[in-house]
Amino acid sequence: MWLLIFSFLLPGWTVADEEASRYLDAIEKKYSGLKDYTANVRVHFDIDTFKAPDMEARLYFKAPDRTKIESKKVFFFPKEGGYFNPGLFKKEDFEIRLLEPTKDGGTEVRLKMVPKRKEMMGREFVLGIDRDANLVKKMDISQVGGREVKAEIEYDRVGPFELPKHIILTLDFPSMESNETRGVDPFEQKPTRVTGKIEITYSNYKVNTGLKDDLFRQK
Repeated sequence: MWLLIFSFLLPGWTVADEEASRYLDAIEKKYSGLKDYTANVRVHFDIDTFKAPDMEARLYFKAPDRTKIESKKVFFFPKEGGYFNPGLFKKEDFEIRLLEPTKDGGTEVRLKMVPKRKEMMGREFVLGIDRDANLVKKMDISQVGGREVKAEIEYDRVGPFELPKHIILTLDFPSMESNETRGVDPFEQKPTRVTGKIEITYSNYKVNTGLKDDLFRQK
């Protein structure tokens, strides 16, 4: 009986997985010509437990995964969802599931991505992809320990490419309590979660300028 049921279900799953992979293939093809980019980055924090002024820096990226930040001051930059790497989600590196079919007239599909690579394990991703534009518009990241990040991405055209101009990260993390403060006041109400938003604005892009490997070597 169970064998009969699985024989009906598995072909449908296989078709869905193949469809999900095609969406990733389309994105990879779209950005295959992007070798590097540089951009000005401005980060605004709206988190109750983290007070900081807006921060500015220069971001350098070189395919497949090299990044560098240059800033004259201390700079906090959320790499989880905060910077654009079109090659991050290669289909061979993930178990992929198509979460729900595209609604009639809709353009968004949602893919669940579970990493296979050891260095990425402990996280799961859900991508919201505009199938007409071949763009990741939304990204939910769930991490071990209850850390959650949701990203909404707005794009602008830079030469032949569409690159992020505005990313909003919504954070929901477990509260971290230091050894110094633990037990000082047992009746004090402490938040169990840390929530807030980070807004990242990109401007003054330069693409495919031939960034050298030396730029990314630690000095």
